[in-house]
Amino acid sequence: MTLRLTHDIVDVGIVCSDFERSLAFYRDILGFEVHVDVQIPERVATGVNLAPTAFRQVRLRAGQTLIKLMEIENPPERRPEEFTNGVRWLTLFVEDVRGLYRDLTAKGVRFTGPPIVPEKGNGLACAIDPDGILIELVEL
Repeated sequence: MTLRLTHDIVDVGIVCSDFERSLAFYRDILGFEVHVDVQIPERVATGVNLAPTAFRQVRLRAGQTLIKLMEIENPPERRPEEFTNGVRWLTLFVEDVRGLYRDLTAKGVRFTGPPIVPEKGNGLACAIDPDGILIELVEL
């Protein structure tokens, strides 16, 4: 049997080492709107091994995708920024990478470097979220 999606999008869940800092980054700096703020009960969290305990989840709307931030008691430490296994980046398609780079840098967002324009393709830059996940900004 093949996997048959019932939704054309995939939502992303992020375990936050500092929930308030991550929420401020995605909501206040990137401007994603809070879609829902919900408490996930322990029975659900542990029943399918999402987390070791109950947790709060804030879902932010990024286009049609939801970025789900997890606030958990005794969160794990921030992940290393070095190249490693697991989810490395989220890609956001934007209008003006250079302008966004200037605006976000002025707001204190760190980037891996200034925007680049590959030989074939559009401009791109990578911001770093509070947990070391790259936010790839691709100009379309």
